[in-house]
Amino acid sequence: MSDQFDLVVRSPRILADGAWFDGAVAVRDGAVAALVGPREAADLPARRVLDARAGCVIPGLVDTHAHFRDPGYTHKEDITAGTRAAAAGGVTTVFDMPNVDPPTNSAERLRDHLDNAAAKTVIDIGHNASGVVPERIAELAEHGATAFKVWQMRDIGRDYPHPPGTSVTEDQVLYQIFEEVTRTGLPLYVHPHNQSLYDLFVRRARQRWGTDFRSYARALRDGDGVVLNTAIAQLLEFQRSTGCRLHILHVATREGIELIRRAKQQGRPITAEANPFAMFLTNSWDLIEQKGPYCLGFWVPEQDNPAMWDAIVDGTIDVVGSDHGPHTREEKEVGWTDMYAAPGGQPMIQHYLQLMLTKVHEGVLTLERLVELASTAPAKLAGYYPRKGTIRVGADADLVVVDLDHEEVLSAERALYRCGWASTEGLKTRGAPVVTVQRGRVLYERGTVTAEAGSGRVLRPDRG
Repeated sequence: MSDQFDLVVRSPRILADGAWFDGAVAVRDGAVAALVGPREAADLPARRVLDARAGCVIPGLVDTHAHFRDPGYTHKEDITAGTRAAAAGGVTTVFDMPNVDPPTNSAERLRDHLDNAAAKTVIDIGHNASGVVPERIAELAEHGATAFKVWQMRDIGRDYPHPPGTSVTEDQVLYQIFEEVTRTGLPLYVHPHNQSLYDLFVRRARQRWGTDFRSYARALRDGDGVVLNTAIAQLLEFQRSTGCRLHILHVATREGIELIRRAKQQGRPITAEANPFAMFLTNSWDLIEQKGPYCLGFWVPEQDNPAMWDAIVDGTIDVVGSDHGPHTREEKEVGWTDMYAAPGGQPMIQHYLQLMLTKVHEGVLTLERLVELASTAPAKLAGYYPRKGTIRVGADADLVVVDLDHEEVLSAERALYRCGWASTEGLKTRGAPVVTVQRGRVLYERGTVTAEAGSGRVLRPDRG
C-alpha cells in the first residue's frame, strides 16, 4: 500500500457489506481500493484524509424514484437543482421518472433525455423510461433504460403530474407491457390505481366534501383503500402470469401489504416501495390539516399506518424512494380550495435521510435496516449492486458521513430545491449527513455543495 490514495476516510464506525468496523476506507480512481483497520489507517498516504471519527460512514443513498421535471417543467425543478439537493441529502445515485415533456417513450427521446441529464447532473443518474407503448419497450431497453415506469391512472381536473404518454388504464395494453418488459429482464415500476373506482369516489367526494384538500385526501381512500388494493391484486396476477420483475410503488394499505407479502413468500420477483411523504407527513391527519396541498400526496389513514411501518421494518417493503416531486407555490396554493386542480407531490430528496435517521434515534429502525432500504436494496433493484449500495473493495467510493447526534428543525431556507419551499418545514430531526462523497469526490461538506453541473455520470445498463 505504498502508492498514494486519492482519499482516505477514517472512522471508528464504517458500515461495509452490512458489518461495522473501525478503520478507514481508502479510495483510488473512484473506487474503494482498501478497507483497513485503525493501525494501518494512521499511516495511509493520501492526497486528502477525511476525519470522520465523530460520526459514522455508510454507503451513499440510491434513490430509484425522483421527479426532476426536466425537460418540460423546469419552472418547478431541474436536474442540476435536484441533484444538488440530492447530494446535500446523502444521495449519490438517482434514477428519475418519465413524466417529463416529451415523455421518454421512444429511443430517440430517451437518448435526448440522457444527454440532457449528462450536461446537468452533479451525481450519478439513470432513467426509468415510460413503458406505455409495448412495441417500443425492447428498443428503450437497448438504449439505456434502467427500468420502465407506468401509471395506472389519469389525472382528473388537471393535466400533470400524470400527463398523456405516461399512463395506462386499459388492461390489455398493460398486460402487453408486462409481456414486453419480461423479455428485457428489467423491472417494471407501476403506480397502482383503479381508475374506474377512483372516478366514482371522486364524484362522491365532491358531492360530500367539496373540492378542497380534505376531500382529495379522502377520495383515494374511500372504500377502505379499495382503489389501491384492487390495482395491486391485478398487478400481482399479471406478474404471476408473465413472470415480470414487478416493483409496486406507494405501498401503504393493510390489504395491499398482505397481498404483496403472500406473493413474495412464493419466491416471485416482486419488490415494494414506500415513500417518505407517506411515512412522515400524510400518515397524520393533523399534518394534512396544517400543511394541506403542500404535503399531498395521498393520505395514509390511522388504521393503515402501523401495517406500513411493520412492512418497512420486516422487509415486506424493500425500498424507500424519495418520490421527490417539486411544484411551484402558485401551483400548490390552488389546492387549499380545489386540490383536484392542484398537482400532487412535494420536494423531498434533500431531507428523507434525516427523517429516517430520526427513526433510528427513536429505535423504530436500525441503521443497518435504513441502509438496506435506501442504499443496498435500491442498488439491487436498479441492477447496480455491488457497484453501488455498499462499501466494499472494488465498489464505487460512494460514501456518506453521518452525524447521528445532529439536531435540526427542517427549514426551507436551507433547502436547495428550485421551488423554494419544503413540505418538511418545521419537522424535528435527529441525525444528518455532513459529508457526501461520490467515486472519491467530495460533493457536499457541512452545508455546501461543491460539485459542478455535469460532473456526475449517466448510468446505462450493460446489455452485453
